[in-house]
Amino acid sequence: MRNILIIAKREYLERVRSRSFVIMTFFIPLLMFGVTVVPTLLANRGSNETKHMVVVAADRDTAEMIRSHIEHKQDDKDKEKPANKLDQKRGLPPINFAVEVSTNTVDSERVALTAKVKDKKLDAFLWATPDAIKSRKLDFVTNDTSSFIDNGVLGVAVNDALRRSALKSKGLSDSDIETSLQSVEVAAQSPLGKGAPDPRVMFIGTLGIVMVMYMTVLLYGINVMRSILEEKTSRIMEVMLSTASAKDMMAGKILGVGAVGLTQVGIWAVTAGIFSAGALVGAAGLIKGVLSVKLLIYFGVYFLLGYVLYSTLCAAVGSMVNSEQEAQQMQFLVMMPMILSVIFIVNIFQHPSSPVAIFGSLFPFTAPLVMFSRIAMQAVPWWQIAVSIGLMIATIYGMVWLCGRIYRVGILMYGKKPNLPEIMKWIKYA
Repeated sequence: MRNILIIAKREYLERVRSRSFVIMTFFIPLLMFGVTVVPTLLANRGSNETKHMVVVAADRDTAEMIRSHIEHKQDDKDKEKPANKLDQKRGLPPINFAVEVSTNTVDSERVALTAKVKDKKLDAFLWATPDAIKSRKLDFVTNDTSSFIDNGVLGVAVNDALRRSALKSKGLSDSDIETSLQSVEVAAQSPLGKGAPDPRVMFIGTLGIVMVMYMTVLLYGINVMRSILEEKTSRIMEVMLSTASAKDMMAGKILGVGAVGLTQVGIWAVTAGIFSAGALVGAAGLIKGVLSVKLLIYFGVYFLLGYVLYSTLCAAVGSMVNSEQEAQQMQFLVMMPMILSVIFIVNIFQHPSSPVAIFGSLFPFTAPLVMFSRIAMQAVPWWQIAVSIGLMIATIYGMVWLCGRIYRVGILMYGKKPNLPEIMKWIKYA
């Protein structure tokens, strides 16, 4: 046990003090910050720019209705009812358009407006003639055709305005129109009577946690393999075997590198907590909607079990191969079950009780990601969780025994790529 702790301490300190650990530990939170916060800041900054456009419609009331919705303004009698209520419910950002109204729908007017847009004297115009409205297709002429977010929000505003205009033409009052266009909220509720969290929040949050588990297990499992390969190719392994057994060395490497992974995940968790405390980009609501003490416990359990399982396999691969190229070919086969788990993860989120999801949550090599995803998305029967953990522990025990025998012989084999019959001999003779 003493040798295991010494090797684990060496592996931990060597990696924690390395530049790559520092860079990756701080680079990933910065990358997440850049991916989530920076685009939002840039979008908000760009939304302050006012664009000038013209709404062309044969009927002035229709044109004014469209204008008021695009500018998020209403007449004085409707000021108590916010015009952008529909957009706020959909979570869409506002558009800053200064809108003019025109009832000149002749072709020459369209040609003139098109020329102004082309010469950048006008930002855009909307052609809302009766024929266009009847065909349910309005032309929006603009140089910024790639601004799909702004154009999409404008489309929502125009659609809402035309619906209100059509209902008003049928004799409905403004209050009746507002009531008829109110969206209905469907709240998911479990059979136990407890309100279910927002599925979108659960999906995004759980997917983020699953990807953290996937990346750390994958990264540090491969680190175990590369560590063994480096020591094997430099012949340091022979010196180390003079003071420690092969079993102690494999266990020490797995524990040491695993502790590095937990350290990095802990730093990321603290960073996420700081961001959520500042309420950046709604992170507080996301964490509140997803994380719980039970989920954190299951994350730790399945992270450790998955790491030990795949690190044991990677240790066996590192002892068998003689070069980085051979290691890359073998590590793909070892990591294939976890990669398949990520590929099917969206389907599992949508159907957490399907036969595929249940099988994946019980199969030891896919259980870390699949079972954790199911636990995060629904109430999983306790016996399935118990069977899943039991099968993983049994598989780890078998893999440690099997890979330990491969490791014991493979670390001293040089210059020859082993085949399956030879590996079977190693297992038999070790």
